[in-house]
Amino acid sequence: MRSLLLFLLLSLPLASAQEHKTEISGTVKDSKGIPVAFVNIGVMGKGFGGMTDDAGTFRLLVPDSLLDEQLTVSHIAYKKYACGIRKVASSPLNIVLEDSLLTLPEVNISPMKGKWISNKGMRVPGGVMTTDKAGSLGEEIGISVKLGKDGLLEQIRLPISQCTYDSVLVRVNLYLLSDELNPERLPVQPLYRTIRKTDKKEKILLTYDTPPLIPAGNIRVDFEIVRVDGDGKLIFPLYSTSSLHRSVSLDDYKKTSFGIKASVYVRQ
Repeated sequence: MRSLLLFLLLSLPLASAQEHKTEISGTVKDSKGIPVAFVNIGVMGKGFGGMTDDAGTFRLLVPDSLLDEQLTVSHIAYKKYACGIRKVASSPLNIVLEDSLLTLPEVNISPMKGKWISNKGMRVPGGVMTTDKAGSLGEEIGISVKLGKDGLLEQIRLPISQCTYDSVLVRVNLYLLSDELNPERLPVQPLYRTIRKTDKKEKILLTYDTPPLIPAGNIRVDFEIVRVDGDGKLIFPLYSTSSLHRSVSLDDYKKTSFGIKASVYVRQ
């Protein structure tokens, strides 16, 4: 287990402690002037990113090596926004996002009995740490399940081993795995759930108010850290199952030999 944790820690992108950094900050709002919370902000595929807070504000310290890159601002409910970092580093940003129509591909549903579907894998001792610092906001870890036909996703059951934060806010993101390392985000309204401090094993139940229609195929269900309160860790039971891991907002996915286990309740 120690070797796994060491692997995960070493896989996190580390900026040189000596490299000079430039602060960029600002606010993200929608077209009506309402702040947008938990927007992913960063440099695509470079291991650098963050997220807006509840008030839509953000603050990033950009390494000089990334000043000539594009800053990408992304949220499933809005059109993606990008700008050159060097051009906007001198003053606070006021970013306005345009609405994006959330429409899933047409699916055929004949209401039938629902069933729980889990990813495969053998339980191994220990846990897998998802985040232990606010700098890992946007970190994602999840499961892959195969749907033989279209279905309504009603609930998700997520086992955890321990949460030593005061609380963690998790966002569920859904993807279609046509390309394993480049999942296609499904246009589904995000589902949020707060996990509070506990030293006991729990099965967290997440329920959609309006179950989204999910197409048949290999579906990725990811749990993204969007806010942490206090210092601590979030630990899941560990399984010998291949998985994908994103260490920070807008970074590339990396394939791992271990992962978590969760279940989805689908009505097909």
